[in-house]
Amino acid sequence: MPGEQLRKNMRITLPILACILFMGIIWLADTNENLFLAGNAVAQCLPPFLWAGITNLGNTFGAFCLVAPTLVRWPRWVAAALLALPFGTFFTYSIKKLTDLPRPPKILPHETFHIIDTPLLGHSFPSGHSVTVFAFVGILVFCSRRQLVWLTLPVAMLAAFSRIAVGAHWPLDLLAGAAGGWATAALGCAFSARWRFWENVYGQRILAGIVFFCALYFVFENTHYPQGLWMQYLLCVIGILGSLYALWRPAALRAQSSA
Repeated sequence: MPGEQLRKNMRITLPILACILFMGIIWLADTNENLFLAGNAVAQCLPPFLWAGITNLGNTFGAFCLVAPTLVRWPRWVAAALLALPFGTFFTYSIKKLTDLPRPPKILPHETFHIIDTPLLGHSFPSGHSVTVFAFVGILVFCSRRQLVWLTLPVAMLAAFSRIAVGAHWPLDLLAGAAGGWATAALGCAFSARWRFWENVYGQRILAGIVFFCALYFVFENTHYPQGLWMQYLLCVIGILGSLYALWRPAALRAQSSA
């Protein structure tokens, strides 16, 4: 239907255009640094360990761990995320390498803002954590229930804002990452609609195995946020248990049993 296709296209393009618009306003008004300092100051009302934990939600391995329990009911979400991963990785690291823009700790005096754990210096633009969280939110919107955006979008915004709270990124980095993540989510969902390997038992078990190894890797990954280890290990537990259950009882097998 033409009307439905138009609404679908608007769901993809409008958020991206909104991010670009806000980026233009911030750049033209030259408020990137001031907004960072203001956001960083506001974030100090919460303890550092909380922000260090929240920022782990934007780690790619952490995000896959978080959605592991959905494998037993909605395996397409993980499939779309996996298919979006190459696009998100290329978007993030190609621009980081081309621009190599400095992060706040490399420009601003450290006594003027709050840094949580390890100061990060280079490859600021865009924020990879923002790409990840908005890619996952976009997948929920495009592949499933649009109502979930009201539940998941605040979590994504909080995880993205945590990059300012820990002193790692500028506001422009977050907006660029959000736009890139939303675009890659659309690509992941489009490819998951074409390649429906996630509908059969073998495909679902392969997805569960990939998430399982992501969770195992995340146990030992140095995220540079020791104060956030509590969230890192919590996500690992969720990822391991969720993927193991999906390996044992994949969604397709459960559907066959109930038929």
